[in-house]
Amino acid sequence: MKTFKTFWIGIPMLFLSTFAFAQTQNPTQPVTQIPATETKAEKQINLTLEGMIGISVGDGIVGINVGGPSLKLKIKDFKIGVGAFPSLIIMDKKAVPRLAVSPIVEYKKWMLITPYYGYDSKDKMLWTFGIGYKFR
Repeated sequence: MKTFKTFWIGIPMLFLSTFAFAQTQNPTQPVTQIPATETKAEKQINLTLEGMIGISVGDGIVGINVGGPSLKLKIKDFKIGVGAFPSLIIMDKKAVPRLAVSPIVEYKKWMLITPYYGYDSKDKMLWTFGIGYKFR
């Protein structure tokens, strides 16, 4: 009989102590809210190989161009800029390495390029027009 009384007396005591613990906040003090902090993802090192290969043609010239350093302005999916292209140009049945400078119009992975290679031995400007593909 003693355990029965202890059981029925213990339940209300447990309830009252829980109720008293829940009411310990002072209602006269304003509740301060802690601002939510944004959690930023940790920056990870991301190493990728990015390049471009293109073919351009001009007046008796075929150029095989690879991507070099460039400066581009991005507007949504388009990029407009200028870049340097280490190239192999084929003219007069000879393959000659040249560095070209070109304006670039890029959309997603495709580029329109107009490489300028300088002058040939006859003081003729060497220009070509072509398309390139950017891989990553």
